Amino acid sequence: MNLAKKSLVLLLVLAWMTITSVTPAMAAKREEPLKAAFVRGGELWLKEGTREKRLAAGPFVRHPKWSFDGKWLAFTKGEEEQELWVLELRSGKASLVSPKGGGRFQWSPKDRKLAYQTEGLLSYVDADQPDKPLGQAAGIGNFSWLPAGGGFFASSQSELLPDGWTPISLYQIPLQALGDASQYITVHVLPKPSDDFFSVDTSLFKWSADGSWIAFLAKPTASLPADSNTLCVITADGVVFRTLDEMVGNEEWFAWAESGDQLAYIAGIGREATHNKQLKVLSVTHEKGSAYTPEGYVDQAFAWQDLRHIAVSRAVELKPERGAAAAALPFIARVELESGKQTSITQPSANFGAYYPVGLQSKLAWVIHGQAAARVIVAEQDGRQPVEWIKEVDSADSYYGQWRWPAVLSFYERPSAK
Repeated sequence: MNLAKKSLVLLLVLAWMTITSVTPAMAAKREEPLKAAFVRGGELWLKEGTREKRLAAGPFVRHPKWSFDGKWLAFTKGEEEQELWVLELRSGKASLVSPKGGGRFQWSPKDRKLAYQTEGLLSYVDADQPDKPLGQAAGIGNFSWLPAGGGFFASSQSELLPDGWTPISLYQIPLQALGDASQYITVHVLPKPSDDFFSVDTSLFKWSADGSWIAFLAKPTASLPADSNTLCVITADGVVFRTLDEMVGNEEWFAWAESGDQLAYIAGIGREATHNKQLKVLSVTHEKGSAYTPEGYVDQAFAWQDLRHIAVSRAVELKPERGAAAAALPFIARVELESGKQTSITQPSANFGAYYPVGLQSKLAWVIHGQAAARVIVAEQDGRQPVEWIKEVDSADSYYGQWRWPAVLSFYERPSAK
């Protein structure tokens, strides 16, 4: 074999070796191990793949939330759930951010800045120096980060004056202008509270995937938000504002699809999750939607799996006339949006309920809970091949049957590139 032929053969062998060595690495990168923070015995734990590790002692850790890159966790501590802490996973170091910042807090979608609210004061910090606020703004009702992380979308606080409540303003606040109200951009002013629209507060704000729409709850006074709020959407420029439906004050019960303008939510007034709760999906641009809860059932939590499927935690409806009868425990069902076809993933049981479906990139997770500690199940997206992934998780609190599982369990998935 001459030199030219030997060189050609060598190049082909090297090319083959490169392809076969890179492809598994790329596949491994795509199939990163599942990672979740959870609460066990009042302490913060990490589950990554098959490994478990205790991250922080209690007492009474709650509400773990991941930074965008999965390198930090924020959480609350203490029975009042007011102490706000951050923890760096690499070093294991935990630091107090604020003794009263645990009520409302959010990570930036782009870096390791953490924003939190103490009453009407909005502050943000860098996780590396969590006790040194970088900016503050007073008079804020509620807030969310802008999609690019360059500031906040926020509501003003409504005030009760002799002639009634003042209307709520919605602002875009550049990060560098936080605290300088003269630089806030007024996007929209909500209607003045009246018999037709009564709102003196808002929920946080949820952005559609392309940043065109914002969904939020307009909340009335006192205990009324527990029973009825107005689900609203507004375009990012504030030109189009719509009221969509009535629902309870549960911020987990409305969510955008991963792309497009479809908004899913659980409609129905009354704080009891056992009655009058229907899953609906609406195209907000065209105001066309459908309801998917069968007659005689209620949906109590849901998760988008992809643009065509939603997983729900569903139970037999408890009619008000049944009085103090025990409510049925929920099961997991999968809804195919286009056809309306519905498939039970778990079966109803008298011993345990199936709660909090979580749509992961290639899996479906949910919580099983009965008399003992809760367990986390992970399966294929259609529910096949379920396995017990976490054996013991603290029970979440239940508010009239609305279970607050994000307070004790938080999955991390790397943000998709857009």
